[in-house]
Amino acid sequence: MTLPYGDTLLPLTLPEENFGELLQPPAVQAVSFREGLGQALDHPLETTGLEEFLRDGRSLILVINDETRPTPTGRVLESLYPMISARLKKVLVATGTHGKGSEDGMGRILGEFWPRLRPITVFHDCRREREMVYLGETSRGTPVRINQEVMMADRILVVGSVEPHYFSGYTGGRKAVVPGLAAYSTIVANHSLAMDPLAGPLRLAGNPVHEDLEEALGLLTVPPVFSIMLVLTPRRDLYAAFAGSLRQTLLRAAEKADEVYTVPFRQKGDVVIAVVFPPLDRDLYQSQKPIEHAKMALKEDGIIILLMACPQGAGNEEFQRLMLETGDPEKVRHLLYGPYRLGHHRLIRNVRFLQQGGRVFGVTQLDPAFLSRTFIRPMAGLQEALDTALEIKGKKALVHVLMDAGHFIPKFRP
Repeated sequence: MTLPYGDTLLPLTLPEENFGELLQPPAVQAVSFREGLGQALDHPLETTGLEEFLRDGRSLILVINDETRPTPTGRVLESLYPMISARLKKVLVATGTHGKGSEDGMGRILGEFWPRLRPITVFHDCRREREMVYLGETSRGTPVRINQEVMMADRILVVGSVEPHYFSGYTGGRKAVVPGLAAYSTIVANHSLAMDPLAGPLRLAGNPVHEDLEEALGLLTVPPVFSIMLVLTPRRDLYAAFAGSLRQTLLRAAEKADEVYTVPFRQKGDVVIAVVFPPLDRDLYQSQKPIEHAKMALKEDGIIILLMACPQGAGNEEFQRLMLETGDPEKVRHLLYGPYRLGHHRLIRNVRFLQQGGRVFGVTQLDPAFLSRTFIRPMAGLQEALDTALEIKGKKALVHVLMDAGHFIPKFRP
């Protein structure tokens, strides 16, 4: 067989007796944006319809995802803009810890609406903490500070999309507010909960990150919020849409996201080859997603072969500094007793996996010495990685191949 790696294909000889399952994205049927969105607006969840929601409001803020998310906001506005344009005062881009959007990026997500919305668009800056409004503290100790622009409107309309997330369960919903519009200190406090083993993909109940986010959202009592959450196909067409409260639109969208983004498997493997597709293969900072996804189909002491080109290197500078500061499991364990920094959870989760007997082999374009400091064992090639894994796990080892491992998650179905 051959497996994609960057802009090429790598050959792989996998003995038939070891080949488990080829885990690849399911085929799903898209619906038209107009039809799907229309049905959602006609059946709002846990709230009034959008027209009634807007009726007594004089100023509306539209909260949208930034260009790092796939949400086709412009397609949604094709239906909504006539209804909201008279009241729309600002567009607030929920950047979280990301930077200001680019002209090309905003044009891509807003389409024909970007030129007319550019003058009223504000990019959230999580570092400007003095301009945040303090709402209170969650029971887990997260101080909730959000962008003051939110409190200056009569109505908030959120447009987002939902897909699995490797530690908060799913994207979308409450994440439009925290981390989307939150202060850096709020984001750090919430993300520190990602070190908990119960924080993982496809999990909401009992997930401390999600529950903390929901509690933070509960502190925002005014202004009222109306949510539109989309579930997209891998080709970024519409699969399902929901309108209503942030909580209910998230819950219903999460059910549909499972239909699109989970891949059934019957038996856990000894080895999972996680094949990462563009654009998530661009740098090592994105590697935690495919690693966490591969674990779902792997025995506790199994081996992940991460096939991820990383043409842009390690990625995030803070992440690189963190790697250089640690480099061995003992130093990482000390992170548990010091102040949390963004990225700590990645190291803690990797070290915990190693302590359970697991291993991660990396087939990348990165410097092997640097890759080793991330607790990923560098391999010169894909075949060498598989041969080494089979030597360790034995002749009867079961090997799964997970395609597009950054987006799709194995889910046990007997």
